[in-house]
Order: sequence, then C-alpha cells, then structure tokens
Amino acid sequence: MDTRKRSGMCAFVVAGLCGSAIGSAASAQIFQRAYGTPAQEVALDITDLYDCDYATVGIRSVAGIPSAIQGVRYNSDGNILWSKQYLLTQGNNAGYTLVEAGDRALIFGCESAFGGVAVGKLVFRVTPAGIPIWGTLLQGTPFVPSIAPAAGTLGVSVREIFNKQIASVNRQVGALGVSRVGVLTVQTAAGILVIERAYIPPGSDASELDFSEVRQARFPTGSNDLLIVGNILDVTVGRYGAFAMRTDSAGNIIWAREYLHPSAGISITADGFALDGAGDLIFSGRRGPAVPGQLSPSDLIVAKLDHLTGAPIWALDVDGFTNGYQAVIFTPARTAVIAGMVSPGAAAPINSASLIEVSGAGVFIRQQIYGPFVAGFNVRGEGVTNWRPWGGYAMGGVTNDIGAGGNDIYFVKTYTDFTSGCRERIVDPVRKPVALAVKTPGIQVASSDLWQPVNVPVNDITMLTTTPCFTKRCVGDLNGDGFVDDDDFVIFANAYNTLICPTNPALYSCCPADFNGDGFVDDDDFVLFANAYNALLCP
Repeated sequence: MDTRKRSGMCAFVVAGLCGSAIGSAASAQIFQRAYGTPAQEVALDITDLYDCDYATVGIRSVAGIPSAIQGVRYNSDGNILWSKQYLLTQGNNAGYTLVEAGDRALIFGCESAFGGVAVGKLVFRVTPAGIPIWGTLLQGTPFVPSIAPAAGTLGVSVREIFNKQIASVNRQVGALGVSRVGVLTVQTAAGILVIERAYIPPGSDASELDFSEVRQARFPTGSNDLLIVGNILDVTVGRYGAFAMRTDSAGNIIWAREYLHPSAGISITADGFALDGAGDLIFSGRRGPAVPGQLSPSDLIVAKLDHLTGAPIWALDVDGFTNGYQAVIFTPARTAVIAGMVSPGAAAPINSASLIEVSGAGVFIRQQIYGPFVAGFNVRGEGVTNWRPWGGYAMGGVTNDIGAGGNDIYFVKTYTDFTSGCRERIVDPVRKPVALAVKTPGIQVASSDLWQPVNVPVNDITMLTTTPCFTKRCVGDLNGDGFVDDDDFVIFANAYNTLICPTNPALYSCCPADFNGDGFVDDDDFVLFANAYNALLCP
C-alpha cells in the first residue's frame, strides 16, 4: 500500500521567484566504496562537513614502521579530495575521532606512543586541506584495552565546545592509586591547556574508570556544562557498568551515575552517545559476560538517560551486534542510529558491517547488514553520520573483501531506510527492553597539567578506490525516506521561496532542490518535482 502523505500541495505554485541563482546541485547518490593501498587502513570515525563533504580518521599500518594516523576527505559522491598520513615515528599512532570546528578546520582525537605511558593522548588541528596547524600531547595512556585485555582501546573522543574550546576524554592506567582513571582535558582553539582533570573511581587499587565520549550539554540554553560517558568496574559486584557524568565548565561533577545490567554476571559499557532533541543522552555500548581478564562483551545495549539527573529513561538489549566506538547519532527523524558489526552465529555467516535504528522511545525499528556474506572476510562499521543536506546516513569502517587487497576503508552511503544499492540484507535480531539499576559512585577529582606541544609530520597518500555499487536516488525525495510527498514539498518550497538551500546552515555549494543541476532552483526544477509527486514515479 502506498502510504505517502498527499494533501494537494503541488496544486499551489510558488510565484514570482523564477530563475533565481542559488548554486549547483547536491549529489544525490547511494553507494558502497572501499579505499586502500598495499598497506592496511581502517576508518574509525566519519563526519559530514559544512560544505557537504565527508571526512574520516583512522589508522594506517605499514609493515616494519609504526602505525600512522590517517585522515581522508571526500566529496558527497565519495570521491577522495585528499588523503594524509600523520606519523610521529617513535612508536605507534592511531586516530579515533574527528570534529569540524566553526572555522572549518578539522580536529583529530588520537593516541601516540611518542608521549609514553603518561602523555599519550594526541590532539591536533589541521586546515580544511589537512595541513597541521598545531599538535599537543596530553595526559593519558595510549592503546589501553577497554574493559578487558583482549578488547581494543576506546581511544580519544574530541569535541569543539563553548568559546571555540576543545574538550577531549580518554584514560590513564596505574595512576592515583587505582588501576584506571578517566581523563578530561579542555584546550583553547590554539591548543593551550585550560584544564586537565582525572576522575578516580571508588574502591581498591583494582578499580577502573574509563571515558569514551564527551559533548557539551544542549540544555539549559546557554549552558557550558559537559556530558561524558564510559564504563566503570564495580569491584563490589565484580562486573562492569556503564558510566555517565555531567560536569560544569571547570570539570566539577554535577552528577555521576553507574548503570548495571539487571542480569547477574552481565557487564555493560557506554562506548558513545548522542543528544536527542530534549538534550537527553542516548548511549550505545557492549553487553555480555565480561569480567577482568576475560573477553569483551559482544552484544548491544542502547539506553536513554535524563541529562539533568542521569536517571535512566529506557534501555534495550539487541543480540549479535557489536557497536563501533562513538558510533551513535540522533537523526532528524528523532531516532538513534548505531554503526557496528554482526559476527558469526548472529545474523551473518561472517563479520559484516551493520546499522541499527531505534526510536526515541527505545523501540527497535530496523537493522541492515553489509558485506559479501561469504566466509573468509572481515567487514565492520566503526562510525556513522547523518547526510547533509538531505536524509540518509554515511557509515565508515573497514573491509578486506574489496579494494586493494588488505584491510581498506569502507564507506557506505544509504537512504534513511538503510538501502545502499548492493551487498546488503535486512535482519531481525533478538531484542528486549530492560531496566538498568543505578548507583551513585563516589568519584574523586584530581587536577594535573601534563601536556606538551608537538610537531605532527604529514605526507600525502594515494589510494585506490573500488566501487561495488553507485546508484542515483529518486529525484524529489529530499528527505531520503523513499517517498516523494508533502515533507519533500516543504523542503523544496523553502528553497524556491527563500532563494536559499534548505540546509542548516544554508550553502550554495550543496543545494538538494536544484534537480537539473543548472545552478538555479526555478520552474524547471518545480516541473521535475511535480512530476514525481503527481505521477508517483521518479522522473
């Protein structure tokens, strides 16, 4: 049944605005692509940029030399604009997260063995062309396993906050009388240290507190508070709980909460979070029978927390899915989308990249998996972002089944229904709502000033691009929901009426309403839109 909303809006012609120049058309494609060299590459985070480009950050490994941080910028069709390798040569390096600053520079959250076990967090800023502006080594131990020796590190989360400052979180081991402390650092836009705080969990010297992501609070309006998530080892029960905290701008704790799964012996983490329209936290994390020294959990927990109190609002278990780190977003449709992978014995014969969507009320909506679906390959989703300017998602990760022959960067661009055009399958995982138990741990705070400027060497990397599929979307489906309906007409009319593209912020370089690509949103585009709307077909 056709469920599109039809109110006859297209009977009304927006008059008097014909032939208004507002820029070129935005590309409107879905695809799967891989990018690689004979070395090994992986993207651990992806973000959409102001001008409708994308950027990823991750790791590049060449045999015989330390691993490097790799940053890549793409246009909206997934074509590489530049690819850079950043390598401090005295030890391994890894890039985990990136953010676009207000001046369009990119800020990378990384780790480097160059700084040793105490100053191993690396934060650096590059121009929009990828050229380093400054770099700093900060408090933190690099390459520390997250919650168990067999698991990968949570890395470093970086975010631009109030007054153009930069906040980052990570961890340090063997410090301040416990096994692990969470670390918060705030710097100026020029990289100068403002505050550095270590958060010490209660209990014995085996106690652990680990931070995975930081964001500025959205409400109350004008607030400079910070929100942080991670995981904590509860030594009284011998398992890990998810952790969340709100601080003021100086890092003083407003509230701190520990969240335990209701099932005995089950550990959970909070590996990343997004803020919904009300400013509440939606976190994704791992779930499973993990205790110190054992394997990390491999199932999913998604939960929503009140931003003012930390009280849990809902939580959902999803089986057979392992989320990427800092790999959850809140969408314009008021849903949460999480990137990760499914493993053998779950919904696929081999590791496959995957996206999951959950409503703002905690109801499972859909899951899609991506990859070759044959034995012998490893495909993972590590990060996800919204499309700009129209609906859909972009996932970054790693694949070794296409591309240059090894582990390559994997870029999947989808509609809002997760369709990418090939190598995909809908799955229906086992899931159930759960109620989290809440504790208020007695966290202590210590100040430090461990930081030093560092030069970040850079060089260009030429990569091979492989494209299994590249498909144009339906003209007129501006919000990417698979229909040409009233919601799309509203978007089109805004562009036609106001002479600007319906993006936030408006950009002439990426206008989705210029269907014929002539640089104008005019009557010719209106005819194309009306044909799609009236005939129920894409023109």
